Amino acid sequence: MSSHIIDFSFLGDQFGSAQVRRIFSEEATLQKWLDVEAALATVEARHGLVQEEAAAEISAKAKIDLLDMAELKRQADTTWHPVVPLIRAFEAVCAGMAGEFIHWGATSYDIINTGMVLQVKEVYGIFLEHLKELDAILCSLARKHTQGYIDGGKNPQAACPSYHVRVESRCMGGGTPA
Repeated sequence: MSSHIIDFSFLGDQFGSAQVRRIFSEEATLQKWLDVEAALATVEARHGLVQEEAAAEISAKAKIDLLDMAELKRQADTTWHPVVPLIRAFEAVCAGMAGEFIHWGATSYDIINTGMVLQVKEVYGIFLEHLKELDAILCSLARKHTQGYIDGGKNPQAACPSYHVRVESRCMGGGTPA
């Protein structure tokens, strides 16, 4: 059952791609949160706030496939909190006292927001490639139609026709895509 248009079987690819859906999937989101927790512990160990052994254990166990997802769901149903169940499940797989240093000094929103930024960073690369492809197509069309005119107006106001010179000059190496 889909709950968002990006997951609809007949519309999903109009609003995203399998690659983008994978980046924002439940598993990938939780993995990013674990990545943030591991990075936090590593940096804190570097500054003497967390034991190095604990940070190493946290980093080694920051893998979504090590967590009990059924227990994570049960905890989420009990706590109604997005990060607390993850922390508890993560603590359970860490040896010794390492689990006590998970989430040290961070808020849940620090973890969620930083994880989201990591996901957006991944998607940015995909979008940039699509924009480069679109730019190449538009430049090809600009070169093909150099003898034509274009509307010289802006902001839905018609104006005197203009040549494609400005558009084409950018495509011919006179500038870079905005």
